[in-house]
Amino acid sequence: MKAAAYIRVSTEEQSSTGYSLAMQRERTAAQIAAKGWTPAGVYEDAGYSGGTLQRPALARLLNDIAAGGIGAVVVYKLDRLSRRQRDTMHLIEDVFQQQSIELLSICESLDTSSPAGRAMIGMLSVFAQLERDTITERLSGGRRQKAGTGGYAGGGAALGYTAARGTKILLPDPEGAATVRRVFLLHEEGLRLQAIADRLNAEGRTTKRGARFTPTQVMRILRRRKLYMGGYSYGGVSAPGQHGAII
Repeated sequence: MKAAAYIRVSTEEQSSTGYSLAMQRERTAAQIAAKGWTPAGVYEDAGYSGGTLQRPALARLLNDIAAGGIGAVVVYKLDRLSRRQRDTMHLIEDVFQQQSIELLSICESLDTSSPAGRAMIGMLSVFAQLERDTITERLSGGRRQKAGTGGYAGGGAALGYTAARGTKILLPDPEGAATVRRVFLLHEEGLRLQAIADRLNAEGRTTKRGARFTPTQVMRILRRRKLYMGGYSYGGVSAPGQHGAII
């Protein structure tokens, strides 16, 4: 039987836990060999959270399973697949079991080929969900506290700003700031969202990702008036921002 190894680390885990990709690759390969299975490749997601199934290597694995030829999936730990109970059970019940794929998790010594293994995986996925919720709550609390001082709480910086690496401080971006000011000027002139987007595109201006503007993107800028005026809010907490106003 052909067995695929799936390995994953998030950015935080690479530096704070022992779940390195090299270690997972070694342990899964040894387990496949011990079972007498034929290796069907290693599917590696580096720097991807277990809180979502939107991961490139996982997507390739699921596509290859659907195409046939893979009979088992080996992971170092169940939460390498997902930290969400709903997603874990979706993979097990709606994907692996439907395709007659055996799932083997090394740390938990579990194998879905047995009823006891399937029951235990269901319980373990509950604890994986609890762990993720605890981490999210802790991070959100820290971000809210930072927002209370007007500090940048993280996430993608809005158009008109850049985030200083390591310090999480918003700094004005001259080109982006000019585009933001242009949006508000055109809006004050009474132009509708589509007209503003068309004008920006005609002027050669682009979004944060270098794409053309759409009415939705224009609306997002307009809704961030408070941020662009120097204020900051996160999770219901508002305060004067540490960043400079650009309008």
